[in-house]
Amino acid sequence: MRITFQRKVATKRPRSLRVLLIIALATFALSHASDARQAQPVSEQLRLADVMPRGAMLYLQARDLKSLMSTWLASPIRDGFYKSRSFAAFSESRIYLKLQDRRKDFEKAIGFGLDESRLAELAGGASAVAVYDIGNIDIVFVTEVARERAVATALFRQLAQFEERSSAAGVYYAREVSTDGGSLTQQFCFAYASGKLIVTTTEGLMLRALANANAAGADSLMADVTATAERAQGFSTHDLTMWLDQARLNRNRHFNAYWIHHNVRGADAASLAAIETGLIDLQITR
Repeated sequence: MRITFQRKVATKRPRSLRVLLIIALATFALSHASDARQAQPVSEQLRLADVMPRGAMLYLQARDLKSLMSTWLASPIRDGFYKSRSFAAFSESRIYLKLQDRRKDFEKAIGFGLDESRLAELAGGASAVAVYDIGNIDIVFVTEVARERAVATALFRQLAQFEERSSAAGVYYAREVSTDGGSLTQQFCFAYASGKLIVTTTEGLMLRALANANAAGADSLMADVTATAERAQGFSTHDLTMWLDQARLNRNRHFNAYWIHHNVRGADAASLAAIETGLIDLQITR
């Protein structure tokens, strides 16, 4: 926020009075500009962690995913990125090829594409994704979106491709997916609960996420995320916030074999061993 003070030459007031007026105006402006967001407790700012089951390696949230996706899809930077040498090198990596094969298996099973345009279609306001297994790509995606918008997405339009299933926490829809050349069976699941669209890549994660959406308890990721956030004095979320269980990542063979830290000379799991958890916050400005 920028505060600009204009000095009027014709004004004749004692210097001390002018200083007091400036301080009073600045304090008033700052308090009214920041109260709406800063007054929120950390647990409210990170509220979607409440839905996520415990045991995640990574939790990433966007304050307004719909706006971010609209900006990204219209940005000339996006086109430049996909034409860059960096992306060309990444697209030849084993981890990228594995992700593309897995995506094709899911798309074949559910009957529609899973790309940036689909994410933009599904995206509501506050949104988050949690990753539980890098190799199997076990994830939970949650977005706050109105029911009428959720039911207009490809998920509900392709409802005939899914089996309706019930749990104590509510109804969800699931489709079996054979992947990794037939050696692995997963489920693509989705549900709408408590003002949120929930998508998971395993049925077990869906059952746990639904239970948390109704009444979060000991199985919620919230306690782990806020334990890290509360150690950062004055912490506040912005456009993107990522929480990492670095200790868990360090024990994962896929992270150690393929993750991006190997692109930095001298970086390996040992250099990250001293980090237990981490919290990264990004604010996008002009």
